[in-house]
Amino acid sequence: MNADFRAVRKILWEDWDPIGCGVPQDEYDYYAGPALRLLIEKAPPADVADYLRQTAADTIGCPVDEEKLARVVAKLMALQEGETPI
Repeated sequence: MNADFRAVRKILWEDWDPIGCGVPQDEYDYYAGPALRLLIEKAPPADVADYLRQTAADTIGCPVDEEKLARVVAKLMALQEGETPI
């Protein structure tokens, strides 16, 4: 696992967490790779948000509220810029 993957994984587990009931730390690993790929490809925030929104609602079955999603996307975009997310 590289540092970028670990950072995305941490944000998805700590902040995105659509299931929200104390899931194992690797619960969202399957979704971290595609999210990281979007960041590497310099996708716009709207694309990252769309991926996470659709994944939460359609794949996991637990939609994430838009305010929470915006905070998660901001943290992920900070990684894209090489910043440390708050």
